[in-house]
Amino acid sequence: MSASQNICKQPVVAIVGHIDHGKTTLLDYIRKTSVAAKETGGITQRVSAYEITHDTPEGPRAVSFIDTPGHEAFQKMRRRAGAAADIAILIVAADDGVKPQTIEAYKAIQEADIPFIVAFTKIDKDTANLDRAKETVGKEGIYLEGLGGDVPFVGVSGKTGAGVPELLDLIILVADLHNISCDASKPVEAMVIESSRDTKTGISATVVVKQGTLIPGGFAVALGAMAPIRALEDSTGAKASAVTCGKSARITGFSAEPPAGSILTVVATKKEAEAAVSAAEKAPAGGHRGAQVSGEEGRVTIRLVLKAESAGGLEALEYEMQKISQERVDLLVVSRSFGSITENDIKPLIGFSPAIVLGFNVKVDPSAKDLAERQHISIETRSIIYELTDWLKTEVQRLTPERAADAVTGSAQILKHFSTSGAKHVIGGRVEKGAVSMNDRVTIQRRGIEVGSGKITNLQMQRLDVSTVPEGMEFGAQIETKADLVAGDTIFATPKK
Repeated sequence: MSASQNICKQPVVAIVGHIDHGKTTLLDYIRKTSVAAKETGGITQRVSAYEITHDTPEGPRAVSFIDTPGHEAFQKMRRRAGAAADIAILIVAADDGVKPQTIEAYKAIQEADIPFIVAFTKIDKDTANLDRAKETVGKEGIYLEGLGGDVPFVGVSGKTGAGVPELLDLIILVADLHNISCDASKPVEAMVIESSRDTKTGISATVVVKQGTLIPGGFAVALGAMAPIRALEDSTGAKASAVTCGKSARITGFSAEPPAGSILTVVATKKEAEAAVSAAEKAPAGGHRGAQVSGEEGRVTIRLVLKAESAGGLEALEYEMQKISQERVDLLVVSRSFGSITENDIKPLIGFSPAIVLGFNVKVDPSAKDLAERQHISIETRSIIYELTDWLKTEVQRLTPERAADAVTGSAQILKHFSTSGAKHVIGGRVEKGAVSMNDRVTIQRRGIEVGSGKITNLQMQRLDVSTVPEGMEFGAQIETKADLVAGDTIFATPKK
């Protein structure tokens, strides 16, 4: 094989953006499949890699796609996907514009320092406003072609397929302009984008090959984990005799969980692999930070064991942990791992109260359930990340020691968002519990996650100014906040000190 034949020009493309902006639906259309309909709760909760072939005037070109979750909790997974990719597609819904995770995804693209394309999705919807969506992008410093910048963009619909051929043409054009290629003859270097555990097959990892060619034989090493490469699976799950750079592969049989984001290499012998793992284990590494145990009066320490089906899911749980800590509650994570919840996960919590095992998309062994019940240890599992977050947030609030000065006096649901002027939002709502009053400080939650805080600066009932709105009544209000308010949000009111 000549040197030119060793050069692969198959770009790896990461699709990133805000939750529910149509990333997976778009990829479904490209792949002519229906992954979106199978996603739990309609959202992607893991990184997945797929491969397609696009016909061009010069012949067929292969493209690898990495689909990533949009939920805020999965930001590490998006950053890892950006680091593994050659090109990014920043998804922005034409009916919604830039949102918080759009900005976070853009930052990940900047950190990865890779070229990107903006794809405005949902252009088939009656509420789509492409010009307005472009304006929201420009306000974030993303300057599109023809609008003062050089970032290519296209409007697409994952339902009708409108604009999809143009998007694929753009990907090939960007890949060629930036001379994106890799050498299949070099030593293997791949990035672990996800790892998981199965009771039958053991620990496996999904990798994107950055250079070289993966073939059965030898040993894969990723930091403190190793595996004999007895077989390879390609992006479709089929057995593969070789996986060249630019493509994704799945390797099974690791001795430990390959750290997501780590670089995987291949050595010839088991002895070499064991030496590499030993060296990695001796190297200093930053440990996970858990909440500190506090003996202060008026505080409570909640001990937690975190379990998830994959390393990415575990990262999401840890991210949520950082967000829901309360002023008078310490969250102490005593262990974190993935796989089913077993008796070994319960044992570190015996004798402590409160103690909780949080399971994201995992099963509970009957023996573990029995032991937890006998020891009064809570086990809570969910298959959707924000549902688990909702439960944990409520539990933390329930266990938080009360302090009169900080007591929440009322909660209300936002029924409609009418307008925004600077930091002032005009909304309509209904008091669900207690009462809300003029000048109350408010915290804003979305699906149990705090997204901001503010102050009630005007309060009305039936278009008349009022000082307080009681439970069960609807009202109009002006809330001053930097947060992005939407219908369905919940506000919790606390009297001004």
